[in-house]
Amino acid sequence: MKKTIQKLDAKKNVLPHTQAKLDLFKGYLEHYLRVLGYADFCKQINLFDIFCGAGLYDDGKKGSPLLAIDCIRNINEEISNKGKTVKQITLTVNDFDAKKIENVKNNTNLQDIGNCSVEYCNKDANEMLDIVSNQVSQFPNSHRNLVFIDPYGYSIINKDKIIKLLSNKHTEIILFLPIMQMYRFTEIAFQDKEKPHYENLRRFIMSFFGNKNGVEITNVFEYIHSIKEALSIKHSYFTCSHYIEREKGNYYALFFIGSNIYGLEKMLETKWKLDPVKGKGFNQDKNSMQFSMFDEEMNEIDNLLEISYLEDVIYKSIKQNNRLTNIEIYELSLRNEFLPKHAKTALQNLVKNNKIQEINNSLGYKINYSNYKNKIVISKFKAL
Repeated sequence: MKKTIQKLDAKKNVLPHTQAKLDLFKGYLEHYLRVLGYADFCKQINLFDIFCGAGLYDDGKKGSPLLAIDCIRNINEEISNKGKTVKQITLTVNDFDAKKIENVKNNTNLQDIGNCSVEYCNKDANEMLDIVSNQVSQFPNSHRNLVFIDPYGYSIINKDKIIKLLSNKHTEIILFLPIMQMYRFTEIAFQDKEKPHYENLRRFIMSFFGNKNGVEITNVFEYIHSIKEALSIKHSYFTCSHYIEREKGNYYALFFIGSNIYGLEKMLETKWKLDPVKGKGFNQDKNSMQFSMFDEEMNEIDNLLEISYLEDVIYKSIKQNNRLTNIEIYELSLRNEFLPKHAKTALQNLVKNNKIQEINNSLGYKINYSNYKNKIVISKFKAL
């Protein structure tokens, strides 16, 4: 007798791929609140959840707005325990489905969070994005803003809206896209211009790339990389991506976009914590409890391949520019989605293999945000 396997409703339950998305969001938000919570220049933090979805799912797990409340509560306690004053925080949650907003409202508990206020909105996403863009553009420089956009598609996302949100230089965006659907239909969307259901995808591609030839569609991972690069608006902003596999071969992707490279470093720390082998994403296979005796060895090989890729990036850049400093290598590594510790390992390997030479023989390469921010050159490298 065959057993009937009941498929869980993704709208009512937190499935593994949704949990992966929420883990990344929560991990970064904790970094974000902690860093700004101690920063003297920041007087207020504003969080916006444009498509907030359910607050509490049928399986008892929390959606993004309730996770945000948990993060605020946890960081408040940490900061207060160190004798510091917590910052004012606003959380704006929006969804076009009024029942979801009611769910969030009924499950929000702010009794012990006196520094946080929540605004509940039930607006069309296009209207809400315009409202948020106008709000953040009017905030003083002492405010910092994080906008989480998890749309039911990609019809509202375009280059102008992204630029408008980021234009005040104090806003960061976490954007979630159904990347596999976009990847599969990009080619046909430009071949079949009669069918209206391809119009949104054409509009998205045209907005960022001008035409389909600007986006790499050889495979889904190259496609994700192309979107990530396009979202940087010709490197005006710092970006990274994190793929999430829903079912075997069906990928979504989260993209981080911001003006501050330190924000990028904190997002990369979150990514590499969730995927310590490659720092790239979530696979269904990784979520399985079935492990082979070769997993540890294969993970080590995969990690070495990633570092080898970074070595190649650094070496080519040094040859092209004659030499690079610790400041330049810091930015180069982060833009390629690697952390300073990976850059240090890559440089050590390149020196050991007589491919590059450290010109000034400093004590340590000192690849970090502090030196980058203050433009302190400690080490220089040239190709051999």
